[in-house]
Amino acid sequence: MDDTGAATTNTTGPDGRLNPNGVGALTFTPELTPNVVFLVLFIALILGQIGLAVKFWRYYGYAIGMIGGLLLELLGYAAKVQLSNDQMNKNGYIMYIIGLTLGPTFLSSSLYLGISTLQRNYHGAKFHRIKPHIFATLFILGDFLCLCFIGCGGSLAAIFAENPIGVDLMIAGLAVQVLFTAIFCLLLYLIYRKIYWELKQYGRHWYMIGAAVAAACLFIRSCWRVAELNGGFNGPLSSKEGLFIALDSVPISIMCILLTIFHPGFWFTEKRMGLPMYKERRASRARQWHGAKY
Repeated sequence: MDDTGAATTNTTGPDGRLNPNGVGALTFTPELTPNVVFLVLFIALILGQIGLAVKFWRYYGYAIGMIGGLLLELLGYAAKVQLSNDQMNKNGYIMYIIGLTLGPTFLSSSLYLGISTLQRNYHGAKFHRIKPHIFATLFILGDFLCLCFIGCGGSLAAIFAENPIGVDLMIAGLAVQVLFTAIFCLLLYLIYRKIYWELKQYGRHWYMIGAAVAAACLFIRSCWRVAELNGGFNGPLSSKEGLFIALDSVPISIMCILLTIFHPGFWFTEKRMGLPMYKERRASRARQWHGAKY
């Protein structure tokens, strides 16, 4: 059997309709203009993040998450532009699914690392017995679990189109992301309440507000993708491109813009923190380095 026949057998049911559980082809033709706009936006953001990665090289973890996530988003929108000319392109469809499903998982890691940096600079932002690096690690492990579910689910959906287990695993992965994002939003609110006046003294409360809006955008997108995949890859919501743009493309774009504007390298400097606080932080690190007990 040739490749075309194999693809048809794997993605269609006995009645010739697209199997909702299989990775096949789009049931609609994507609009070219909005997808080109998002493509150009993510190219610009990638270039910006590369520049920031060079300037603020100490925040390499933040840069890896941002650039990795933006590249996946770029891959997804490049695939949608391709699909606008060839709706039945299976390779383009797979690129679209992989890019736009996995991209936000990398972006969220940068969000968590940004708040971990805040905690290292403000003692009041820490939680009892949870060090900043552990705070970020716990959420990044949640992201890794999400990636495992989505990756395994996508692979199974591509191989076993007639079985819903692949879609179910992807939904489970996105549900994990919803759960961890909701917990993160709650903890972010608690941190904001604890150190609001200290942050406001140097205008740092805007950093927290930016992080909160970015987290809300991630939460909206994750909830939407759970609802969308609940009907399978070719379910009733999968063809609603207007809803996809409103609840996925726009929130993730806002999130990426905010994570670029509120890069920790801009906000955790001597100028931003105020000289006394900055010197105290440097002195504290020096004491820890030399093993002194204070």
